[in-house]
Amino acid sequence: MQGRHKYRVKWFKLFILVLGGYFLFLTVSQQSQLASIRHETESTRMQLEQLQQTNGALKGERNALQDSKYVEKIAREELGLVKPGEIPFITAEKNNL
Repeated sequence: MQGRHKYRVKWFKLFILVLGGYFLFLTVSQQSQLASIRHETESTRMQLEQLQQTNGALKGERNALQDSKYVEKIAREELGLVKPGEIPFITAEKNNL
């Protein structure tokens, strides 16, 4: 009868060992998921900062477009427009592009 008692104790120890292993697996798995979420959060935060900077630049551009002198400058530089009576000056470099 004593031999049977030892046999039960071994099963109990095995059960406790398996249960402990399972909880260890869950803990490691959750830590891995948390690290992944932290990484994603940081990446999203950086993207948000970049978008906020872009938004600020666009707001500045929008405000600048309210100034007629700025609009005239852009029209001359980027579109090559001239006022009536002016003679356009086109460089050879710009003509090759």
